[in-house]
Amino acid sequence: MENNGRLSGHTDLSLREVLAELKEVAETTFEKAVPVPAAVNHSIEFFKHEMKSIFMKEWICIGRNDELSAAGDFLTQEIAGISVIVVRQKDGSIRAFINACAHRFARLLQEEKGNTKRFTCPYHAWTYDIGGDLVRAPYMEMKRGFDKAKNGLRRLFVESWEGFIYVNLSKIQPKSITSRLFSLRENVVGRYDMSCYKTVMRKTMIWDANWKNLIENFTESYHVPIAHKKTFALHKKPLEDYYCGETNDHYCYHQAVQEADTGSGAAHLKNHRLKDNWRRTMVDFCIFPCQLITLMPDFLWYITVLPLGVGQFKATWGVAIPPEILKEIKAQDYKKWLADLSNYMDIANDEDKILVQALNQGSAATILPKGCLHPIEKNLWQFTQYLSRMCQT
Repeated sequence: MENNGRLSGHTDLSLREVLAELKEVAETTFEKAVPVPAAVNHSIEFFKHEMKSIFMKEWICIGRNDELSAAGDFLTQEIAGISVIVVRQKDGSIRAFINACAHRFARLLQEEKGNTKRFTCPYHAWTYDIGGDLVRAPYMEMKRGFDKAKNGLRRLFVESWEGFIYVNLSKIQPKSITSRLFSLRENVVGRYDMSCYKTVMRKTMIWDANWKNLIENFTESYHVPIAHKKTFALHKKPLEDYYCGETNDHYCYHQAVQEADTGSGAAHLKNHRLKDNWRRTMVDFCIFPCQLITLMPDFLWYITVLPLGVGQFKATWGVAIPPEILKEIKAQDYKKWLADLSNYMDIANDEDKILVQALNQGSAATILPKGCLHPIEKNLWQFTQYLSRMCQT
């Protein structure tokens, strides 16, 4: 019984057994809550189930709007084994497609990002415009009744929210992500105006753990003072000052106010969007199922976590910075500033990688303590409730 090269007694557990464990934990009050059942991160049957019940139905973040600045700019991503394309149109809108030719389904694009005027299949040169319409199909005039208009790329639902681009693989019209996240925007993150932040980097990493292990790690800041001494712990937010937000079907969050009202983690003097304590408040939130965001007055870090297998995931992450801060950086200093920021983020990710992979390794055991949750780990309990709700139906 292998899980990405490691033995796990949970690997062959049936879906019925795992769902029963998950339901029991999810229905426990937070005061008596315990960690996510280990089996949900190792069972192959559960992994297959969550691909269908979650990733084929939910909105998944592909990137940010400003990454598609010109017509023909595109990003690709793989969701539950399905490669998708998002591309900026000439009228400024964004469309999304399955990254497969409408002929015999060869993948059109191998690149993660780029710019193109047309999509051309490498197999038989079927060619599509950026709107997904078939414009050339060599020799198909030999097929009686062939209609190019009926052989365009398979379109997907796509929507933007607060500067982010989301795709949904559902066959039926899903509930708008804007309406799903209305209260999060109105009550918490809308005041920051994330859409004005400018994306300055985008990277990808592959770790040997279950995708939910990174969600578990990110949705609690209990580990920050211990594990992030070189990075995030420097903001010195006392654990007793953390506040965990309301339970919601579509997101969870926690926030904290740092001590300093100037410098790193605080709003720039020319930031007129934020008032009072919000000028030095950090919000960590998870948009279910797999988008993680650290939002500060001077910094935005987002991660999209996508499973590659039961014991491996791909995390695509980016950093965006408010315009008033970018304006302060001299052109001759920008390259070094960006390199320093990239190095800082690499250190933070390395600090987390040890924890996330250790979480996956340790939970592979079938004999474990009962476990418990710290008061500021409430978001983890909320994620467990979401996971159970989506997988039980």
